[in-house]
Amino acid sequence: MKRLSLLPLFILFQLSACGLVQNEPELIIDPNRSFLEGEWKLVKSMGSMINIVLEGDDLKRKEVYTFFNDGTYSKTVEDEDYKASATGTYEIDEISEDFNENYLAVAVLSQTGGDAYAYNCSSGDIEKEYLHISKEGTLENIIWAPCDGPYLVYQKLED
Repeated sequence: MKRLSLLPLFILFQLSACGLVQNEPELIIDPNRSFLEGEWKLVKSMGSMINIVLEGDDLKRKEVYTFFNDGTYSKTVEDEDYKASATGTYEIDEISEDFNENYLAVAVLSQTGGDAYAYNCSSGDIEKEYLHISKEGTLENIIWAPCDGPYLVYQKLED
């Protein structure tokens, strides 16, 4: 009899414990570009041919993308004796099915000015860059790696 009286208490405890588990909020990429708006800093560089990962103080290269809500961006790059910048426009496109397990969308950057390189593998659209928006909320240039460039990860700076 004593066991039966504890059963409702046990069920109530189990049900209330289920309410305590909170899932991570889903990252939503909106078409009005507000997700990208702001500054994004290079935080990790991984070698495509040699397994070298640079981050933190080991990452000497400084790169920042600044995205504006009007669909334009600027990019600055500093690496030892190399300094460059670029400007252009961007759009947010849907991600292909090949990449939708890890990414939500892709920011397609069209460079219109400046002297910084556009990091891509294309001989046709040399002024284009593709920054994949990961499900973790980072921007990742995965397109340059197949051409022996590094795999680059950017994180949004706090406002």
